[in-house]
Amino acid sequence: MTELKGRGRRNGRGCCGGGCVLGILTLVAMLMVIAAWGLQRWPGEDWWLTTLLTWGPQVQWVLPPTLVLLVTVARRRRFLSLLNAATTVFALLAVAHFQVNPVHPDPGDRPVMRAATWNVHGYTRDRETLRDRILSWNCDVVCLQESNRAVLEDLLPGYEQAIEDTLAVYVRGEILRHERVFLGEKSPRKALLVEAVTDAGPVTIINVHLPRVARSPFPREVEPFSELMARAVEEREARILTLLDTLPAEHPAILAGDFNTPPGSRYWRLLDRHLIDAFEATGFGFGHTFLLRWRYPLLRIDYVWVGGGAEPVYSETRSEYPSDHRPVIADIALPPREEREG
Repeated sequence: MTELKGRGRRNGRGCCGGGCVLGILTLVAMLMVIAAWGLQRWPGEDWWLTTLLTWGPQVQWVLPPTLVLLVTVARRRRFLSLLNAATTVFALLAVAHFQVNPVHPDPGDRPVMRAATWNVHGYTRDRETLRDRILSWNCDVVCLQESNRAVLEDLLPGYEQAIEDTLAVYVRGEILRHERVFLGEKSPRKALLVEAVTDAGPVTIINVHLPRVARSPFPREVEPFSELMARAVEEREARILTLLDTLPAEHPAILAGDFNTPPGSRYWRLLDRHLIDAFEATGFGFGHTFLLRWRYPLLRIDYVWVGGGAEPVYSETRSEYPSDHRPVIADIALPPREEREG
């Protein structure tokens, strides 16, 4: 009996060999990931602390179970390795929103159009580079944010354009009408609605740039800061509802732009109940579009959403330096022409 106990310790399967420590680390990593996932939903944006958690980067939650997994594999702890592997996968997919879509939908005989959105902050003066890069994507619809009219005017040859302040929509086809979407008196950002006809068919486009959940300067006291965050959450939800009410329900529609909204947030879930996130449905990877210090991918806050019978069949992000955002490009299948005519 003594010999067996000693062998167990030497193999590292008892507490003296680190077995209890590895079990505790596994439990802690699992609880951290589950807590991060749960708190982002309940209470989520209803409490200022969990609002900050929801709106912060999510990739770091993959690190704890991954590190413990490496240790348990090295120590040949099979059961703990399986638990940590499952936690790592859950953190990767459910918390950090890593997308795996190995098979893309087959559009069949449906016409396909390509749409792109890009916050071009940083390219506002380099007009030639901006034009060349966008033209290389061969898009039917392009939505740009954060530039000035002098750069946006007549930027893409062969496209019709609609411009509102720092927003621009370019259509390779015909723009039937365009108008500004009112998002509230206090909103520092705007939305631009465009009804257009492309070679693939008619489509309604809304290009939007929503502000961050709250803007600085922030109060230093907890209570005023909490009240500021609560008001910001309510205002943002009202803007999202306005955008959804503006889109046609039974007509191909694209809602694209910089939403300053990470996946899994309340606003993302609100949009997801009515529209399809093109990258989530057909993309691969984290799809981060915001670059910290113009270099380090941090958050996915730029989207191409589709609805009204349209369906994404492919989506990707591109590394287009030096803007602090990456563009999102999506191929979208529109309903067959006979359905639209019927």
